[in-house]
Amino acid sequence: MKSIKWNKLRILVTNKCNYQCPFCHNEGQEKGVKFSMMSFDSFKMLIDFLNDQQISEINFSGGEPFLHKEIVKMICYADQHMKCDISCATNLSLITDEQIDILKGTRVKFNIQFPFISEKEFSKSTGIGNLYNIIDKIKIIKKSGINIGLNTVIQSPDYLSIENIIRFALENDLPLKLLPQIGLKGSDQFLYNIRPMLEKNAVSFIDKGTGALKWIIQSGDHQTSVLYIDSPCFRQDIKTCRNYGEIRVLPDFKLQSCILKEANVQLNLDEGKDYVINQFKGLWNDFNQC
Repeated sequence: MKSIKWNKLRILVTNKCNYQCPFCHNEGQEKGVKFSMMSFDSFKMLIDFLNDQQISEINFSGGEPFLHKEIVKMICYADQHMKCDISCATNLSLITDEQIDILKGTRVKFNIQFPFISEKEFSKSTGIGNLYNIIDKIKIIKKSGINIGLNTVIQSPDYLSIENIIRFALENDLPLKLLPQIGLKGSDQFLYNIRPMLEKNAVSFIDKGTGALKWIIQSGDHQTSVLYIDSPCFRQDIKTCRNYGEIRVLPDFKLQSCILKEANVQLNLDEGKDYVINQFKGLWNDFNQC
């Protein structure tokens, strides 16, 4: 069996979201198009085709994945049929206590879209989001035993707001991922101002070689990790992108190799496993330039 080569699989279960974040690239999906939801039966078929592949992580995303009525079933199915890590990128606003109770029995990790620690800025950035409601849900999820971390897209050189989020993550022992907004003028320079904030409390540092820089920071009894994504897109570094090896499967089962490229390969699940694996493999062979 030929390997699909892609190391990480991002499953976009819907292109719809209840937030209205101005910076959102919708995971590279077109905006303003008809809302769509991934078929659960087709999703199961895809997982069955890929369950013997060397995939390190499946990340469920969207849109907002919890707008999909079967997202919990999807996560549970992946948990039962795949050996890799499982994560879910969500704004956390729609998850219920019942869903949390089910998912605490899986190995899923939540990556929470968390733009600001200011109530006013949080609401302005998301359109309808309630900061304190999200913080309460974070506490419930932590108490349940589900792994959880924060994702912050850096939307401007407002470094005080970033410093406040770093402090919040550290005080609450929450892993933090900082993602400079791709396409924003000057975002390739954000690292030079944010790095000193991290080094101030750093106890260790590693360049992961994937475009990700990781610090372990500590203050008193609190410790957490901060991952800064120094995006290969800034340098059009196709070698790093290939080493990272993430591919997106859109709700209509088109494959997208990069958020800046169109999805131009339609998975044909009806043709069977070998055919689908070769579709992944063919796109990998063509993924050799930015």
